[in-house]
Order: sequence, then structure tokens, then C-alpha cells
Amino acid sequence: MSKKYFGIFMCVILMIFMTACGKSEENRPDTPQNVQTEEVQTSSEQEKDTVSGTETSGQQDSTGAEQAGTEQNETEQTGAEQAGTEQNETEQTGAEQAETERTDTEKTAVVYFSATGTTAEVAKLIADETDADIFEIVPQEVYTSEDLNYNDDNCRANLEMNDDTARPAINGDLSKVSDYDRIYLGYPIWWGTAPRIIQTFLESYDLSGAKIYTFCTSGGSGVEQSVKDLQEMYTEMDIVSGKRLNGATESDVTAWIEGLD
Repeated sequence: MSKKYFGIFMCVILMIFMTACGKSEENRPDTPQNVQTEEVQTSSEQEKDTVSGTETSGQQDSTGAEQAGTEQNETEQTGAEQAGTEQNETEQTGAEQAETERTDTEKTAVVYFSATGTTAEVAKLIADETDADIFEIVPQEVYTSEDLNYNDDNCRANLEMNDDTARPAINGDLSKVSDYDRIYLGYPIWWGTAPRIIQTFLESYDLSGAKIYTFCTSGGSGVEQSVKDLQEMYTEMDIVSGKRLNGATESDVTAWIEGLD
């Protein structure tokens, strides 16, 4: 009987010992199996960190590259715009300088015929505006009020305008006008066109090297027909379009001059 109890006692002691040993193994952190598991986990976490770092680095590199590309494009665009602006300013400055040089070297004259003084007033405004020399076409035989009585078919003006060959003589020498590059030629309108004395002037001097701008005063007719007539008669001359300047003010003259070539 005592042997039987002794055996049971030994079995209980053995079971208690084995249970204690199992719990001790579970609580030990430094077992090879635990260390290996931690190492695997740590390695995995490091790989994740590495991948995450690589992705972050790649994103940073990509963002940096995009930013650098944007800055480079903006710099290139700014440089191109600046170069274009400088080129335009240079071209504009060159054009303005050329125009200034042309104006400085170009000789300008205002030549006019005025029977009553109306055209003379406009001629003086043009001369002041253009800083030009002024020349008056003075008839050798001055026109009187009777000569300009258009209601009389036999008045001097009517007789001249009805005669294509009439060339009233000019008093004085206007040969200096041939030296000018730009001429403003003014006259009153008679019978819808320029007076015959204007033909006397154009046929007396060589004006082939000048650009001739016409202007007129009149009771109602425009300048267009007179310009057309002169252009057809003197094809070798550079006679350009004109302007009717009845009662013109200084601002009217300035606007006309600025609108010319």
C-alpha cells in the first residue's frame, strides 16, 4: 500500500516539475527560436523602411526634377521674352533713329500760289509745323478782283482755265526748290482743278527727285480732281494725294502732316 502511495506521490512531483519547466521556456526571451523570429521581423521591417525610403526618395527626386524643369522652363521663357523685347526695342529704336536721320537730312519746302491770301495762311501753318522753307509763286501780272470774277466769262481766270496751253508767267526765280526732297504744293481750286500757273511752276523746274504733297483751298470742290490732273500731266514726278484745308487750324495741319508717309 505504501509503495502505491509513494508511486502516486512521485508522479505528482514529476508532473509539477515538468509543468514548471514548460512555463520557464515560454517566458525566456533569448531562445534561438525567439531571436530568429525577432530577426526575421526586424529584417522585414527594415526592408519595408528601405522600400518606403526608396519610394520617398524617388518621389522627392521626381518632385525636385519637376521643380528644376519648371524653373528651367520659366528661366528659358523669361530669357526668350527678354531677348524678344530687347530685339523689338532695338528694331524700334533703329527705325526711329533712321526716321530721325531721314528727317534731319531731308530738305522740306512749302510752295504756294494764293490769289486772295486764303491759301497763304494755310501754307504758313504747314511751314511752321514742318520747319520748312517757304516759297510763294507770284504771278508776273497780279490777279485783280476783276480777273477773278467767275461770273464774267471773259475774266482773266476763266479765259486761262478754258485754254489748255495757258501758262501765266511767274515773277522771280524759284530754281532753289529743285534742291528739296519734300515739297508741299498749295493752290486755290479754279474750275475744279489747279490754276494754270501751277503748271507753269511744275514745267519750269526739275522736281523729279522730290515727293510732292498737294493741298488746296476752295469754295466747295475737293483736291482729288486737281491731284489726278497733275499726276496725269506730270507722270515723271512723284505727286501724291493731297488735302483740302479750308479754314484749317494748327491741329488740323498737324494731324494731316503726321498721317503722311
